[in-house]
Amino acid sequence: MRIRSQLVALVIALVVPITLLAGATLVQLQSVQRHEQEERLRERVTALRLALDTQIESGLRALTGLASSSSARNELVASSDAAALFASHPLWRAITLQPLAEGGTAWHLAREGASTDAPPAAVLEQASQAAGGVLSDVVEGNRSYLAVPVQRQGRTVGVLLATIGDAEWLAFLRRYDIAGPGTITLSDRSGRIAARTLEHEQWVGRDADPQFLQATRDQDEGVLTARNLDGTPYFSAFSRMRSAGWVLSSGVPVAILDGTVRKTTLVTVVSLTAATIAALLLAAVISNRIASAMTGVLEMAAGLADDEPGEARVLGQIDADTVRQKAQEAADARRARDEAQARALASETRARAIAEAASRSKDQYIAMLGHELRNPLSAIASASAVLAEPAALARDRSRALEVVQRQVRHLRKMVDDLLDATRLASGKLELQRRPVDLAAIARHVVGHFDAAGRCSGLRIELVAEPVWVEGDEVRLEQIVSNLLDNACKYTPAGGHVRLSVAADGDEAVLTVADDGPGLEPELLPRVFESFSQGPRLIDRSPGGVGLGLSIVQQLVVLHGGKVSASNGGDLGGSLFNVRLARCAPPAAGHGDAAASAPAGALRVLLVEDNADSREMLAALLELQGHAVSTAADGQAGLEAIRRERPELALVDLGLPGLDGHSLAAAVRAEGSTTRLFALTGYNTEADREAAARAGFDGYLVKPLDLQAFQALLVEHGLAGRRRAAGGS
Repeated sequence: MRIRSQLVALVIALVVPITLLAGATLVQLQSVQRHEQEERLRERVTALRLALDTQIESGLRALTGLASSSSARNELVASSDAAALFASHPLWRAITLQPLAEGGTAWHLAREGASTDAPPAAVLEQASQAAGGVLSDVVEGNRSYLAVPVQRQGRTVGVLLATIGDAEWLAFLRRYDIAGPGTITLSDRSGRIAARTLEHEQWVGRDADPQFLQATRDQDEGVLTARNLDGTPYFSAFSRMRSAGWVLSSGVPVAILDGTVRKTTLVTVVSLTAATIAALLLAAVISNRIASAMTGVLEMAAGLADDEPGEARVLGQIDADTVRQKAQEAADARRARDEAQARALASETRARAIAEAASRSKDQYIAMLGHELRNPLSAIASASAVLAEPAALARDRSRALEVVQRQVRHLRKMVDDLLDATRLASGKLELQRRPVDLAAIARHVVGHFDAAGRCSGLRIELVAEPVWVEGDEVRLEQIVSNLLDNACKYTPAGGHVRLSVAADGDEAVLTVADDGPGLEPELLPRVFESFSQGPRLIDRSPGGVGLGLSIVQQLVVLHGGKVSASNGGDLGGSLFNVRLARCAPPAAGHGDAAASAPAGALRVLLVEDNADSREMLAALLELQGHAVSTAADGQAGLEAIRRERPELALVDLGLPGLDGHSLAAAVRAEGSTTRLFALTGYNTEADREAAARAGFDGYLVKPLDLQAFQALLVEHGLAGRRRAAGGS
């Protein structure tokens, strides 16, 4: 009995740790499966949300471009232009022009079999008040609208709408559908379901579960466990569309997610129970055999002692077939495990290669950007050293000053290109449209290039006839400047560059051609992509960060025009053509003669925390004839305004302690008459709006542009004013 008790104790000692380990493994398995499902749902929802945001933003940009285009007839927007745009957007069921004033011509284009219901008045009102277009919520008939206002001469005269039905939303979602009972759901801002990949007809147009609405109201993305409209618990991930505020969610029933764990748990419990019982039975059998064998040995010993040998007990033989079978099963399991590891290793290798390629691209771009920044910084450092050298001649100092000014302009252009590319990509760049002469802009750009020596060693030919277009003068000048700069970079010394402006029917055509080597065949299809550049030698003599042509293409599209690139032409090198819609020239007498009026001496307070910037800017303003005082932080600036009562205060926004916005609010609350101009390195519409709300009268971007500063002085009636004698 002692042998049997010891074997039972051994079995128990082995089974208990195995049971505990199995339980811990099951708990970990459930956690891992939940985490993996969460990550899969997050990735799916994020990918689909990005695709939907791209579709909506692309559609709004296309409608905005169409709404701003001019028509050859009396229509607000040409239906023929809309038909071409409609064909390239399969998500749209119909496209409609709805005039808001009498005399406008409405039209409606719809796909075959689509309804022709008029858009609701609420959608028209919402669109007419939106500056950049909207995606409406789901309305009666399970429809939603992409809508943009049609503006003519500064007022909204109609609304251009693209209808998207639940069938179109559903077709788009099913491109990313998931296998099995999982579902993808799209809800509008109010929580109404626009499309659902599972049982769509049953759920479309209904409100989402209140628990889901509460969970997603204050978050842009996340995961949660909630009940479906039919009461089924779902494990879901959601993400809010940046373009419209709609919510996209993907979920899997909790029962299915936990079913695998429950099945594994049941199999494990049954297996452990069976193994324990079998081990106990085996222990009993082995203990009986050992006891029998010991009894046989004792009988044989007793027999030998009596000279009568006893009968020996034979122990059982091991089953060889069972051993071979178990060994084969183990070998098969090992082979399957090795194959799975090989597949995982191959997948990891591919992912690592992709990541390394992305890292190399990032490193190359950063290295290129660093090189482009070091060139002007090196020139500025050397010029500063010349200016600081007491033995430097006057002509050396003059030359060094020219270098500093030119390189600062170069740095500003690089930063402006990066910021413009960001604003264009996010759709936050707004155009200030008015009739402008494209030929005058071309002449101004060429004159600027000549004065700055940016095309030295080249022959620049300008052929321009007056052609008027409706556009943003600053951005049109940027288009011409970027194209001419690109031609000058890639044309060898002694080459020929031609800039021409001409009318072609209802269009104005801007052409920039050169006799350089032309565009590489592999670069030509992607020449307008960001950071696309032709082959460079190690010296990178042409310079630039690869954004100029991308900005050109996006600005031309914002103006409702087209740009193309090719090789050949009269000069044999690269050829760029920009086509914009023509407009009638403005009436005479619209110039602003006051814009050039010189500024008089003013009492100016400069509030800037950077000591070098404060000292140099104060010196520059004093050279302009102004009486300048300074403050190094917001509190000191506020006290100086109270004490000195300056006519103008230039205030940095990022000040320590009391920031620029708080300073402006305090000044306005006290009723001070001091004009406040913000001077900052931030330059977005949101920054400008925040400054205006705080109480600033004007907005200037670092480094200070004296022409922009002068224009603000003229605008606020400060130009030509003289400081009173004895004034403080």
